[in-house]
Amino acid sequence: KQWYQRRVRGTEAADEVVYHAVLTLGANITVTSSNITLRRVTARLDPVGPVFEGNIVTFSATILQGPDLISSAVIRHQESGREKSVCAENILGNFINYTTGILFSSHQGTYKFRIKFIDDVEFETDEISLLVKRKCRPLIAPPNTELIQEQVQGSLDYKISVKCSVPNYVIMFDDQTTVLCDTSTGRYNATTLTPCARVYIPPSDDKLGS
Repeated sequence: KQWYQRRVRGTEAADEVVYHAVLTLGANITVTSSNITLRRVTARLDPVGPVFEGNIVTFSATILQGPDLISSAVIRHQESGREKSVCAENILGNFINYTTGILFSSHQGTYKFRIKFIDDVEFETDEISLLVKRKCRPLIAPPNTELIQEQVQGSLDYKISVKCSVPNYVIMFDDQTTVLCDTSTGRYNATTLTPCARVYIPPSDDKLGS
């Protein structure tokens, strides 16, 4: 038995490939089977941005080319090997989405869909990366201050700064106004923030002599 193939459309990565078998039954007897057509499957995965622990995220895939109907799908976390089935109501035509539960740092990694079509064709999408950030513990504002959280530009980290919350009060220690939260570890680069204090202005000599 021998298999032969013929590309139908496309070149190196054909959209369709037609196969047929040729069976040799005797010295001069050959039988050719009917054709089997395989269609190339392609899909687009929507990107997922970095998220903090405690949140959820939705993975989505759209079948751009391939069989018409999806029978089932699972999403796989490559690092752990865990797989979760996609509910039937989240498979709409050629579109699939899966919403996670509450995320933890262990959910970080790469994911992909494994899809099965009603004609038993199976397909795996490309992988997509999910980054799960860690929040640092909440800080207590030092006396007479309020805390301000800001994203560090060009980074996944954020910073906590203090400013005086009482008029006419000033920062006591200029080198303790800001701490940086490393969201890959959930730890600050420092633990001490400055309080604010009232400025004492001594009376002038004129007032002392009056």
